[in-house]
Amino acid sequence: MGRTSELPNIARIGALIGNPVRAQFIAALMDGSERPASELAAMVGATPQTASAHLASLVAGGLLAVRPHGRHRFYRLSNDQVAAAIEVLSLTATQTVRPPHFDEGIRNARRCYDHVAGRLGVTICDFVVAHGYVIAGGEGDGLTLTDTGGSWLQSLELAPPPKPQRTLVRFCADWTERRPHLAGWVGAALCRWLEERDVIRRVSGSRALTVTPPGRAVLARLLGEHSKHLDGSGEAKRQLPTSF
Repeated sequence: MGRTSELPNIARIGALIGNPVRAQFIAALMDGSERPASELAAMVGATPQTASAHLASLVAGGLLAVRPHGRHRFYRLSNDQVAAAIEVLSLTATQTVRPPHFDEGIRNARRCYDHVAGRLGVTICDFVVAHGYVIAGGEGDGLTLTDTGGSWLQSLELAPPPKPQRTLVRFCADWTERRPHLAGWVGAALCRWLEERDVIRRVSGSRALTVTPPGRAVLARLLGEHSKHLDGSGEAKRQLPTSF
């Protein structure tokens, strides 16, 4: 009689993301975008038939979701939990004797599924923690949005739903900064707020985000003293404390 594993079948997930083509598909969708199969195939240089087979495997494995639209099929990450798992694996993949070099645009600011990552992301996280808007303790991921934090969000016209369909607030491991950035409903709402006000813009063909010239003033008003840790592109001028 064989031994019963004490873990779920993680080998199945490992096999899915271990293929270079499938890994590139996942990486392309880590910005929270939804892309047609033809675009994904062109991005990795795969034939339509090869891309279709790989995408079908990722959908069957629960990593991607698909939406038919006419003759096309659009793919996206199935949920934010998949994005968080990939981000943690990316962090592990960079733990080498010689730290890898990251593109400065990606390191300064980028989308991690539906929230802000990189130096700008961790600065926002430091800001909400320093002001007591988010504190340790509570259910789920062990974080709580305080009443003060709720009032701050309301001042931005961001009202948390009474019964959120996802975790309200959580930390996400940042693989370039090796510190947490803010995720969950709060992280996504703040990212959307910044994009809608043209504070940050997506860089075409990349996960990178850039801070617009008017956006610098908005960040200064939003983050106060913490904005001094950023330059115009979202790059931290000095290393912030690693503990909260």
